[in-house]
Amino acid sequence: MNENLQAAFRPQGEAQAPNEARELLPRPWGFWSTLCWAVFALGLGIAIVSGGVLWLTWGQSNNVPDAQGDPWLPLHLIIVNLVQIAVLAVAARLARWPAGQYLGLVLPRRRDFIAGIAALAVLMVALEILTRVLGQDSVTPFQADAYRAAQAAGLLPLLWLAFVIAAPAGEEILFRGFLFHGWAASPLGGPGTILLTSCIFAALHTQYDSFGVFQTFCISTLFGWSRWRSGSTLLTIVLHMLINFVSTLWSAVKAAGLV
Repeated sequence: MNENLQAAFRPQGEAQAPNEARELLPRPWGFWSTLCWAVFALGLGIAIVSGGVLWLTWGQSNNVPDAQGDPWLPLHLIIVNLVQIAVLAVAARLARWPAGQYLGLVLPRRRDFIAGIAALAVLMVALEILTRVLGQDSVTPFQADAYRAAQAAGLLPLLWLAFVIAAPAGEEILFRGFLFHGWAASPLGGPGTILLTSCIFAALHTQYDSFGVFQTFCISTLFGWSRWRSGSTLLTIVLHMLINFVSTLWSAVKAAGLV
């Protein structure tokens, strides 16, 4: 990675490159073009999956299966995220950046990795305590139903792959990779980007109730802070995978009747 790219991805708080070096860097997509690319990437993935489902179920009495009870939901998630990542990689290349660098797919510093893991542990404990105080269930109906549907269809490996690997990678590359890069370089800045991406991220999780959306917002804010501090989307992908692993494990425990 050349010096200009290193300067672009230098974590927040460290010394920046001279003005002359920064001016040589390709400008990222602007605020609105970044938003349009993100909407297109997500929309194309959803359209491909929805079109495939309608085509495969055409003529059946119920050709729009309930997402929570659809055992093929994990496969749909994998396809949506693969399409999404591919489109964003193309957008990065059109901005004349190496895709990995534009999307923040760089190794974090050790101290940032440790700080991210520690902050995640504290947040997860705090949210679990709040969940119990409010009498909420640690496993949402969506998680439980999706797990049982995949289990009944013999598709649990696919569910683990989708929930623990594909979804975290795709969502983080979209929000903390592509959107963060374009918006943080706009007048919105880093803090504003953290807040806006967290609001959108939480609002898109319509499968949860209001408390679940609140939890998602808190988690997304932590991811945004970790991205801003470290300059690495790889770190937020790991953090997201850890959360989804724990939540999927809880779903397995509940499905087994152990809690």
